[in-house]
Amino acid sequence: MRKRIELNSDMGESFGNYTLHWYEEVMKLINHASVACGFHAGDPLAMGQSVEWCKKYNVVLGAHPGFLDLMGFGRRYMDITADEARAYVTYQVAALKGFAEAVGIKVRTAKPHGALMAWAMESQEHAKSILDGFKTIGPDFGVLAPVSYGSYFHDEIRKSGIRLIGEIYPAHVARILTGGRRLKLPRKYGGEPEKEAQMVLNYIRTGKVAAADGNEIEVDAESVCIHGDDPNAPEVLLAIRGVLEKEGVEIRPAIED
Repeated sequence: MRKRIELNSDMGESFGNYTLHWYEEVMKLINHASVACGFHAGDPLAMGQSVEWCKKYNVVLGAHPGFLDLMGFGRRYMDITADEARAYVTYQVAALKGFAEAVGIKVRTAKPHGALMAWAMESQEHAKSILDGFKTIGPDFGVLAPVSYGSYFHDEIRKSGIRLIGEIYPAHVARILTGGRRLKLPRKYGGEPEKEAQMVLNYIRTGKVAAADGNEIEVDAESVCIHGDDPNAPEVLLAIRGVLEKEGVEIRPAIED
């Protein structure tokens, strides 16, 4: 049985007049936030506010770069070069670092968003280019990635010695891969709080989750991702926290100073 787990969320994905749901309420309930950096979502105000909330609520700050695709929310696959990917990621990480330095905190992790994650998983060259961009964060950073089998992205993270933080998605466990090279897109939105809480509790007790083929597979996840743009994210998080606390599981960041 796992004695500790992290709760994380993808945050700051509002843009201009388009505000997505309950970000501050979510920040109060998580340990780790991956903040959009302006390409798939996240304008300067949303980025700055998200970073300030990370500091206020003692939440680990991570970068969440994506494809340059505001209209498609970064979920449309793009055919770009490795050099372009490296530059895209470096640019976005640098923007978030600026906001972090302004309030006296650090970017500690990174996670590709949506279709960029799928792109990173499908070839060694893609994976290396993304990780090269992430290295601009500085030493001792971590990378969040979905628990998966057979991904070049996971292989390259491990070979490089970078800290890998595996995550599961209780609202859409069928995206977890048992083979193949791409993350299943798109994901669904929203979920059932009690059902998702029980899925997390089952993982805590057994180390297993349901895969795309319906079978349970054993995985090693340190983090549970509840997406901040889900309309009922606070309810889901409260339900998960409730069952974990009742079970005596410590809820704390996977990566700490």
